[in-house]
Amino acid sequence: MSNKLLRWMKRKDAVWLQAVKYFGFGTSAAGVDQLLFYGLAWRVLPALRESDPVVQWLSALLGWEAVVADEATLERNYWVIKVICFVVANTLVYLLNRAFVFEAGRHRSGVELGLFFSVSLLQFLWIWLGGVLITELGWEVTYANWSMMLVGAFSNFVLRKFVVFKR
Repeated sequence: MSNKLLRWMKRKDAVWLQAVKYFGFGTSAAGVDQLLFYGLAWRVLPALRESDPVVQWLSALLGWEAVVADEATLERNYWVIKVICFVVANTLVYLLNRAFVFEAGRHRSGVELGLFFSVSLLQFLWIWLGGVLITELGWEVTYANWSMMLVGAFSNFVLRKFVVFKR
């Protein structure tokens, strides 16, 4: 990485720059989250319906067939997978946020990490709501999953900016 780019990446003084980097790194963490989610939901812990757009797309494009779960198994596996994704994605985004987005120092490192994950627990409200959209309203898993990720990204930015990190 060039010195100029590295200096820019390490800047933490402007809110607009923090937001840009936060959503950029968040997108990377979301990519990891989604690769892990669909990797597990496809066959390891089946959590998709045949009508899911990702299932239809991959089936049409590559001829892949997902293991389709009954509704009770789908709901249970959805939660298990989302917990795994939560830990992996939040660990990644914590490391990136601390290094490149927010100023550390409001709290000691252990407290900061604890607060970061505590604030992130709000994501489980969005995961629960995603589960309601899937089981009660008949949404496809993909649509509920992506909608709740967007809601979670916004709420996490606000809470992490003003509660966890210094600036």
